[in-house]
Amino acid sequence: MTERIQKSLRDTTWARWVALGLVSLTMFFAYYFVDVAAPLKGSLERYYGWSNQQFGWLGGSEFILNVMGFLILSGIILDKMGIRFTLRTSALAMFIGGGLKFYALGFIDRSLVVDIFGMEMPTTAFLSYVGFAIFGIGVEMAGITVSKTLVKWFKGKELALAMGLEMAIARLGVFAVFQLSPRFAGITEATPLGLEPGVKLAMTWAMAFIAIGALSFILYTFMDAKLDKQSGETLEVHPEDEFKFSDLGKILTNPGFLAIAGLCVLFYSAIFPFQKFAADMLSSKLDISMDVASSLFSWFPIGAMVLTPIIGYFLDKKGYGATLMFFGAVL
Repeated sequence: MTERIQKSLRDTTWARWVALGLVSLTMFFAYYFVDVAAPLKGSLERYYGWSNQQFGWLGGSEFILNVMGFLILSGIILDKMGIRFTLRTSALAMFIGGGLKFYALGFIDRSLVVDIFGMEMPTTAFLSYVGFAIFGIGVEMAGITVSKTLVKWFKGKELALAMGLEMAIARLGVFAVFQLSPRFAGITEATPLGLEPGVKLAMTWAMAFIAIGALSFILYTFMDAKLDKQSGETLEVHPEDEFKFSDLGKILTNPGFLAIAGLCVLFYSAIFPFQKFAADMLSSKLDISMDVASSLFSWFPIGAMVLTPIIGYFLDKKGYGATLMFFGAVL
């Protein structure tokens, strides 16, 4: 009888997986939005007057503020304010940033130019950079908060499997965007020569997905609040979890942290820029249409999507985390 009284949502299998599903759905749509412009590169250059370099800057704008310290600030906010506040904040940042990018590509006069530090560029490009930078804060904030959320629900249970499934669902968003974005824009082999593809329509769908993702985060916060209430926790942040500036020194001098961070830097610097240009590269090199090239590249994350949950399940059952990380680095 006592066990039944003390049982919380965390101990209920279906509730854990519903919580995982809600936060994973948001990350699916966030990853979709991150690469929504990649299959549209040719259209942005042809109809919006962007240069190849300016398109590259769009990809970099997602990370610029995080590199300047906003991701560390996001971690501090998470430690100070808790999961629910940080999820709402990240959803708001993604919606505002995504909305600005949508406005830039859907409603701004394409003939307008702006001078930024002596560099002339289309206004559509500049506003897209600003919007994507704000979106980048939100999506990275969401990423670290989702990780802490999964620890909260799955610690001592199927934690590695849950993290693997969350990443697999997020990677599925990459598959989806390279399949759907060119189709939403009307970039197909049957598109008549000279007919302008609908970049605005593709962005409209992407923005609708972000709105659904924000709603999914908000729905999860009600589950989170109920879990805390059942656990008798009146504070979102426990005293032992509160941020201290001295913690930064401990983290930055931890050899294990530095090694893992270095691996992530090398991995992300190779993968993320490649994703932005891959479809256009395949289209040019293989002399195929952009929608076919995007469809081919969409299969790129499938291997990781399938293997990540399997590796997570193995970690839960057997361990060998350091060994698997080594083999992953070699691969």
